Amino acid sequence: MMMSRGHKLILLLAVLAMSGAMLTFLGKRQAAPAVELKVLGAPGVSLAQLRGKVVILQFWATTCGDCDHTLAELAQLHRRYQARGLETLAVAMVYDQPRQVASYAYANSLPFRVAQDDGSAARGFALGSANPPLTFLLDRSGRIAQRLPGKPDPGRLRAMVEKLLAERP
Repeated sequence: MMMSRGHKLILLLAVLAMSGAMLTFLGKRQAAPAVELKVLGAPGVSLAQLRGKVVILQFWATTCGDCDHTLAELAQLHRRYQARGLETLAVAMVYDQPRQVASYAYANSLPFRVAQDDGSAARGFALGSANPPLTFLLDRSGRIAQRLPGKPDPGRLRAMVEKLLAERP
């Protein structure tokens, strides 16, 4: 069966569009913004200092019900994969009171660093009016591998973390 020139052009455009979609899926990862976080009860940390590790950066709020579940899941992931190079940072929203954030972290025995955003992290990650929870996964090279709004599926999140841990920078 012979294809007309028009059909060939349509087929070529479809192949190019699928190739572009595949490149997007395979991911040209964007560098994470240069953010300095104020960690509760510890020295601050910049994301650049964490290169070489897979990072879960969780934006959360003390008044967010879904954040409770997400932080509990992250605590399990952190304990399971920390020795393989996983770093977890829970970043409380700028409107949370530092005392409430510290109290929550202590009461829930969070095993990872908890930071209080001064607004620069939310601006750097372009949160805009997004509501927590909002999770970012950074690869070992400090690039954003995934942005997960809302409460992430635990199995899917674990699979993504395992995949990133298996990658080399």
